[in-house]
Amino acid sequence: MKQEDIIKFKKSQTQRWAAHVMKMENTRTTRKITEWTQYKTRPIGRPRLRWMDQVQEDLKRMKIVGWRAKVEVRQEWNRIIEQNKTHPGL
Repeated sequence: MKQEDIIKFKKSQTQRWAAHVMKMENTRTTRKITEWTQYKTRPIGRPRLRWMDQVQEDLKRMKIVGWRAKVEVRQEWNRIIEQNKTHPGL
């Protein structure tokens, strides 16, 4: 079948949104919430994964370093998104 893998499509859209959020100004609510860190102590046990943790894990599997700088170059980031759709490790 010539259809896209739904999981790879979802991950590519997630990375596209992460790039969009990183390009936002620091005063925007969406960016503040994404980069917010909790100051009180967490409960005992393994901490829950955040949305950005999963995005960073996927980029790490693709062996992409310095992704926050690559977000600023649109053509390079679009190449990474297309590479994501065919990457065997995701």
